[in-house]
Amino acid sequence: MLPMPKKIKFNEGEFKLYPNTEIVLHSSCSSKELMAVKLLREDIEKVIAFQLPINKIFGEAFTNSIYIKKLPMAKDAYTLTISSEKIEILGGEAGVFYGIQTLRQIIKTKGRKLKALEIVDEPDFQVRGFYHDVTRGKVPTLDTLKELADRAAFYKINQLQLYVEHTFAFKNHSEVWIGADPLTAEEIIEFDEYCKMRNIELVPSLATFGHLYMALSSYSFNELCEIEESLDKTYSWIDRMDHHTLDVSNSKSIEFVENMLEEFIPLFSSNKFNICCDETFDLGSDKNKELADKVGKGRLYVDFLNKIIVAVKKFDKEVMFWGDIILNYPELLKEIPEDVICLNWNYSPKAEEDKTRIIAESGRQQYVCPGVWGWDKLLNDMNTSFENIKRIVQYGKKYNALGVLNTDWGDYGHVNFLAGSIPGMIYGAALSWNSSCGEDFNDIDKMISQLEYGDGSQEIITLVRSLSEKHAATFLEIVWWKEDKFKDTDLFIKEPKYKERLFRISEEELHRGYNGALEIKDKLLDIYAEIPKEKAVDLQEFYIAAEGIALFNSLYLVIRKYDLNTEINKLVHNPKELAIKLEYWVSDFSRVWRVRNKESELYRVRDTFMQICKWLRSIK
Repeated sequence: MLPMPKKIKFNEGEFKLYPNTEIVLHSSCSSKELMAVKLLREDIEKVIAFQLPINKIFGEAFTNSIYIKKLPMAKDAYTLTISSEKIEILGGEAGVFYGIQTLRQIIKTKGRKLKALEIVDEPDFQVRGFYHDVTRGKVPTLDTLKELADRAAFYKINQLQLYVEHTFAFKNHSEVWIGADPLTAEEIIEFDEYCKMRNIELVPSLATFGHLYMALSSYSFNELCEIEESLDKTYSWIDRMDHHTLDVSNSKSIEFVENMLEEFIPLFSSNKFNICCDETFDLGSDKNKELADKVGKGRLYVDFLNKIIVAVKKFDKEVMFWGDIILNYPELLKEIPEDVICLNWNYSPKAEEDKTRIIAESGRQQYVCPGVWGWDKLLNDMNTSFENIKRIVQYGKKYNALGVLNTDWGDYGHVNFLAGSIPGMIYGAALSWNSSCGEDFNDIDKMISQLEYGDGSQEIITLVRSLSEKHAATFLEIVWWKEDKFKDTDLFIKEPKYKERLFRISEEELHRGYNGALEIKDKLLDIYAEIPKEKAVDLQEFYIAAEGIALFNSLYLVIRKYDLNTEINKLVHNPKELAIKLEYWVSDFSRVWRVRNKESELYRVRDTFMQICKWLRSIK
């Protein structure tokens, strides 16, 4: 079971499911519980081939039934009792829903014969969240968002946030979102209701200070940018990650934010709002440099941050923001209202606890925020992710954090597929419910393989973890090289760290990665026949990632030999042969992208590889 229950006691005997077993809701239950038991019934039908009847009564449980009743207990707490006569789930407002998810997991792994047991369970953290990037190049369809909510709820996640910069269709912002296939108001309203039925709070999250590249490089809003002459520059993935920040001295900047808030906030039923305000790299670097030199960048930051907080509180919302910038000026934490929640992110597998301690000592509430490590690459780095999640959750427990918000970013075009983030999402869910479990990653991989994919061999996630280790050259290195070579940026001169990283990957690593990825790709096809067909898209995404990882490693050998002037003993493919293979791969990648996502900014990924393939063909 994931999450593992806090207390579980096994007893003698077993309960057997029969076609005449009845699912019985107590009259205290609502439409949420009805939706949940219908999912439970679907799981049981896969086991016994019959659809169980559903009933609702005033009284107590009777034999040969699955009985569900709400009680006045802690909101997320529940008990699950399986005896030879009946199954009984008792819980708080959300607890009965979570008890049903636990029973579903037991049935998925044990079938119709369920060992007698008693479970007493409640979470370590009040908030167990997942943060999903829908901005950096890939916008999911509404069906995909609903799929994400279903998968999250199954593992007792109770908060989702979608990261938005330019991917919502704000009125009068068409110049900003026209190339992004944005989310619409109707889609958000419908998704918000869908989440509520699954005990998930959909919290709005909107860039309101930094990371406004698309808006602040537009004709309509470029005057609000800290950087002069932000208009008419060639698009750059690196620049979009690092720029642009609002001009805090321009009175129109807060008006711009307020107008977005007024349109965005009403779409969500949540009483919370994430204003982001992270990575304001340009703050005080151009238009406000003189002012920053006089009063300090920290002062510029906290004063404008507080303006945004005031704007959101006008809508009677609880404010949260990313804490990376304010933690550079811990003495200014006291100037932020005490009821604001700090989102304390750190993605290092060796993260220290000092920032968590500083926020706790300031008296501010915080969520601790690890990451699933899928950004910049085709497949998530599971080893780094799991180490990071384990460590950050422990700090959250030690310093009484209000919640865990596990993050899933899509830097540099969001080439990473959703399937690669699912293991990290599940692991984060497991630890944010029961932080004392999950030490053995091998065991976790086996449980995810069986629970999420019905994989009797319990092998698929072990293969995915191994595949992630083969990604010697990632999309990050390719983007850095490509933008330095084909854009007039002098990137390697301005930022030597970029060039230094490009030379760290050895020829041996690249060949090992290429061969290992192809071997795993073949094994993934062997597993396909064993998993439920509704998980086929995940397998396709893993397969395309495996093929891409192999080709990226091959491409990087060519880059090292023909452009970085490094001695390479052996190429996997000659340049022209590689161009053909990459073009076919991009075609397959595009097809799989479109299964779960809107067209969004797929064209940017495609254009990147068209340019690279043109270069490959030019090599003599």
